[in-house]
Amino acid sequence: MARSTTFLGAAAIALTAAMAVTMANGASIPSSPAEKAATAALNRKIAEDNAAAEARARQQQIEYQQQMQAYEQAKAQYEQQVRNAQFNTEKQSPPPPPN
Repeated sequence: MARSTTFLGAAAIALTAAMAVTMANGASIPSSPAEKAATAALNRKIAEDNAAAEARARQQQIEYQQQMQAYEQAKAQYEQQVRNAQFNTEKQSPPPPPN
């Protein structure tokens, strides 16, 4: 009895393994022409969407760089104005009294 139970257990394991291999290879079933066409159309749509997203990202990067350049120019102008104001203030101040 123990021998037949072991045999049945081994057979069940072998059958389960064979079924798993068969299921895993299920993707090897040939696709119909309609499925192939739908897959090709979907792949084209994905590629187009990816290209559009990349173009948007490049445009956003360009706009960001332009904004940063404008900011740096405005900052430099402001700093120059501050330096000029300090220079003019120092130039117009009366000299300190002698000790």
